[in-house]
Amino acid sequence: MNTTPLTINKVDYTVVGGRREPEVRRNDPFISIVLLNRAGRVFKSEILAHLSKLNVYEIISIESSGSGYDVESLAVRFPAIRFIRIHKAATEGEKINIGVEEAESKYVFVIYDDMNAAAGIFSERLLEQVEASDCLCTVPLIQSRRQSTVPSIMSPAFLKKSLKIVQLAPSVDGMNSLFPFDYCGIYDRERYRKLGGYDGRITGRWWQKLDFGFRANMWGEKIQCKTSLRIKYLDSIPEESITPDKSYRFFYLKNLIVRFDGDYGILPNGRFLSYHFKSGESVFTSMKEFREAREWVKTNKYRFRMDAKSITEIWEAPEN
Repeated sequence: MNTTPLTINKVDYTVVGGRREPEVRRNDPFISIVLLNRAGRVFKSEILAHLSKLNVYEIISIESSGSGYDVESLAVRFPAIRFIRIHKAATEGEKINIGVEEAESKYVFVIYDDMNAAAGIFSERLLEQVEASDCLCTVPLIQSRRQSTVPSIMSPAFLKKSLKIVQLAPSVDGMNSLFPFDYCGIYDRERYRKLGGYDGRITGRWWQKLDFGFRANMWGEKIQCKTSLRIKYLDSIPEESITPDKSYRFFYLKNLIVRFDGDYGILPNGRFLSYHFKSGESVFTSMKEFREAREWVKTNKYRFRMDAKSITEIWEAPEN
């Protein structure tokens, strides 16, 4: 299980390019871009050229091993951009963790290379509003490539004791979202680090984001939408599996069966048998997982402000 502060020691990577000369980067260290890559060479040069014109302090491009293009040649063409080459498979959350650690700004904007940010997206007024909102993460209004609004607001609810995530389109400014859709948003770097970032042990994208969102809300953080922050997909919206798997088990242990006992969070021993029978694993394996989760909760128990059930009970419905 991940702990706080953020640690990324298990993911080896190399930094390519990214000169520090004043003439290359003249902006104040207020916001950095962390670019995640999944489109290959299709949009690579175009998106890097576009992002280089935005009013940001730095750009960090997270590259997986075996990328379908030459990072060294891109580093020559875009000398101000830092390229992070990861040496082995890593989850999307781990890639963001690395970008956050490498960044020097107060805020980090996470975006994919198949998304487009408008030229004037980081206006002074918008950045002032982001800072004033006092949020862990400010998420954008996201549009499809055909310019329809994506239902990117994640609203949690329990239906007959089963967790349901209702996806809503942003209707008003400041709507709460359980987690950032497709990881995209402006993260407060220090808050992110104190939260512990994304849990790399949870390898499933859906469950990793759910874990991040529930932990953030249970620990008193906010994730809100700013409708003037607009992002558009350049390609089709990626699909992801929500099938319960091993990632779900870790998410379940760290979030759904934790109880807030007035002053602190606790994972009761009495929850083990139920977890064991649901896990489908041997007693030894399920006991090991349960104990690790219980120790994690114990370490962070005073960070909790509520539990998962309380979050869904007080979640505000959007105003019409």
